[in-house]
Amino acid sequence: MSESSATTTPPVAAQPEGQPTAPQRRGPSTKQISIVVVILAVGVLLTATTSDVTKVSEPGVKLYPDGTPYLVDQAGDWAGGEKTGLSEDEQRLLPKDTEGSRRVFRDKDGTELFCSIVLAGRDVTSIHRPELCLPGQGWKIQSERTQSIPVAAAPGGVLNVMRMNTSRPVRLAGGRTTEARSVFAYWFVGKDRMTPYHWQRIYWTAKDRIFYDTNHRWAYILIQLPIKGNVEDGATIKSQDDAMKVVARFIQDIYPSLITK
Repeated sequence: MSESSATTTPPVAAQPEGQPTAPQRRGPSTKQISIVVVILAVGVLLTATTSDVTKVSEPGVKLYPDGTPYLVDQAGDWAGGEKTGLSEDEQRLLPKDTEGSRRVFRDKDGTELFCSIVLAGRDVTSIHRPELCLPGQGWKIQSERTQSIPVAAAPGGVLNVMRMNTSRPVRLAGGRTTEARSVFAYWFVGKDRMTPYHWQRIYWTAKDRIFYDTNHRWAYILIQLPIKGNVEDGATIKSQDDAMKVVARFIQDIYPSLITK
């Protein structure tokens, strides 16, 4: 499991205050998805027949000397807390050579978000989509779409991420129930390539294994920002759109420290 299990605290060019993120983009059409499903089915079959791949690619993210993903402790005005790794459950369930790094970051206004990086080893099962695990943690995915974020250090000056608006019920004292809301954003990083699409990552993985005898070592970067307040509380983050603007600012600040050149 590569997503946050936190409940209250999850998550270059700096973006000028108030500057909106780039227009949102929808995912592939139904026809494109159908074509990709066929490609993936063939890819899975071929990948299963190439289990003796001998080479492993370099990761596309920076590493600490111990081989864990590098996650800086200061990015812009975001200060990171203690770095942690994979949980005991994750270590037990995931392949032994899977690596991970996590921090909770806080900005000067006290806004907190959770950032996680999971790095695959030789086994392609190290990484999976958060859509598979978030419902098991009680999160309902209200909407999901790609969103483009201006990032000067990214190829073409734009980073495409997958954004998910989520909610889940939370029981309060006295038996009352309220709704907790969060925004999740994630993307996959390989050597000299990145994508917000799980299907594209699988396609590239199959292609590399079949034609280049190489297992692509993917990293999965996830950011979670919980919405803690509401309008009556005077909260500055009142909506999931507000939250996504903060996530975009954080990504702009931290991106150059994550990706290898």
